Amino acid sequence: MEIPASGTSASSSKSTKPPRKTRSIQACNSCRKHKTRCEILDGIDQPLIRCHRCKVLGADCSYQTMDRSLFETAFPVKSENNSSTCRYRSDPNTSPTISNASIHNDIFPNLPHQIWSFLRLPRGTLDWTAPLEAIQGLMKRVSGTHDRPPPPIPNDTLEAILSPEQIDHLIAIFEHNYLPWLNFNLIRDRVSPFLNLACCVIASRHLGEGTRSLVAPRLQALFTNCVAKMILQSRKSETLESIQCLLILSLWVPVCGIDEGSRDGRLLIASAVTMAMNMRLNEACDLSVALRESQAKGEEVSSQDLLSATDRARLWLALTNVESLLCTGSGRHPLSKRTGSYLKMVALSPDLPGSNLIAGQDLRLRLLAELFDITEAGIAIRLRSLSDTDIEYWHDGFMRVLGSMDRVTRILTPLPMVAEFDGFYFKTLHIIERTCRSLILYHACLTARQHFVNSEIDNPYWFRQVRPRGLDVLLIWGKESVAVAESVLVTFLEADVRLLGTMPDYMFNMIAFASSFVTGVRFLVIHVGVDFPGSIERLLERTICKLNQCSLSSDSAAAKCSALITAMLKLWMDRMDIAEDGPRESSPPPYSLYSRRSSGHSEPGAQSPRTTSSGFFQSLESRSTDWSNPGLLRDSTFWNNVSSTHNVY
Repeated sequence: MEIPASGTSASSSKSTKPPRKTRSIQACNSCRKHKTRCEILDGIDQPLIRCHRCKVLGADCSYQTMDRSLFETAFPVKSENNSSTCRYRSDPNTSPTISNASIHNDIFPNLPHQIWSFLRLPRGTLDWTAPLEAIQGLMKRVSGTHDRPPPPIPNDTLEAILSPEQIDHLIAIFEHNYLPWLNFNLIRDRVSPFLNLACCVIASRHLGEGTRSLVAPRLQALFTNCVAKMILQSRKSETLESIQCLLILSLWVPVCGIDEGSRDGRLLIASAVTMAMNMRLNEACDLSVALRESQAKGEEVSSQDLLSATDRARLWLALTNVESLLCTGSGRHPLSKRTGSYLKMVALSPDLPGSNLIAGQDLRLRLLAELFDITEAGIAIRLRSLSDTDIEYWHDGFMRVLGSMDRVTRILTPLPMVAEFDGFYFKTLHIIERTCRSLILYHACLTARQHFVNSEIDNPYWFRQVRPRGLDVLLIWGKESVAVAESVLVTFLEADVRLLGTMPDYMFNMIAFASSFVTGVRFLVIHVGVDFPGSIERLLERTICKLNQCSLSSDSAAAKCSALITAMLKLWMDRMDIAEDGPRESSPPPYSLYSRRSSGHSEPGAQSPRTTSSGFFQSLESRSTDWSNPGLLRDSTFWNNVSSTHNVY
């Protein structure tokens, strides 16, 4: 089964140097007016050039009237070294400061990575330097398309769609199934019709299929129209209610069998963060801590002021966590920034997670914030050169990050078993923690790999030229990355299936990423004639089964994830049928830990001649593999050594 592909192949290019920076274009009028990020995600070959935000909102964009040649200058023709998604970078001198949230890390060219070659996609289709974003693109391909959303009915209201009893029922479903994921209680200072609408839209996925098919599209049309108006008129819509609504919709897509291809959760949460910053919610943590310290000193502090500041601080921390979640593995940087005050606001104690729901929610807010701070620090690390000093600096940076992750993991590990409340939500927090660690390890190997791809010293045994203090650290991290990916799936399988279907949609990308990673590694290892011991096949089969069990509809995130993993597993089974009929491929011998040189970072004769990188996209349906092609050979050799008996056991 071949995963569907769309679009044309990128033009061939033998250069592996990073693309030269191009002249920037000022953000469009609408984005400058509302101080939001401005980017072009669909390239300049579209009939009508509009920025992503204006396209999603269906608004006029000043780019429509600009000379197309300006964009052709700013966007050079894409090559295989460029991301298939063309991201627009606004001029920092003329654009709103928050546009930095959309800057994609382009230190290295976005070369496809051989570990995912088994997907048989055209070159340049996906950007695997942003793996969770690439996985989301794959899930859209596998799930197919749906009808466009119906236009909203003029003057439609929630009360016109649902009866009061139905509204109360759906709000109760939301509060029971989805509110715990937010880790704070909704702030309702007054009647909140828009917040009620948001809760009903998400909870409508629990309605019977017949009722949902009638009600959900109308609810979504109403809600989409309200969101568009709210974002376009953000200054008038800056309320706690609006912020919470955007946060909710950024985590869960309404499920009603219609196309949500133009929806961008990061755009929604970025709009919520912008509103929150304008309302100075980013100062709430500091204010809450200051009021508590004043109260501890015996000073008179209004209990209402302290409660309000604490509620706002929780909302701000939840906003930053959700934005970090949606940016994790996407190649984008969060707009929001956390200060260290959240560590004081939610202090750790010897009696975790506390004795009530609020204490558990606060603890999850803190642990998530720490996980994302650590992950963002790890993703920022780069290998500058192969000098001993730079390699050791690069290695020490990752060791500090992984050590910090170990500390959070130790605190988190027993919580699902000892928590009196919300044990499931502590359990699924492990999925995020494991994925964050996996992404850090992936990034560590990627930065080292790309250093060789961009240089003239590439060779099949590139990984043993990076040996800080004599350690074969890349083999160690490669081995761990496979184990961590498997642990993501194990954690998912251990969780309560009755609640798994309510996970934030982006977390299903994490399940699909872990599945694709172990599948890709297995493909590479089996290609060089090495057995890969373990239970990956059964693990994937059970993951698919559980995804189908927790899926609420055929267009839910769980169902899309299941469809993608099923397609991957079928590719593996088809490949095994071919492998049984023919001889296995040959490959360079595994690099032995016992025969390596005791000093230095290179070995005579290790370098192979430079050739074209077309092997990156060779179809795995072919029974033969060109091992003289270093573009294919490099990663296969690496994973062969990772799985080698000498290195693993």
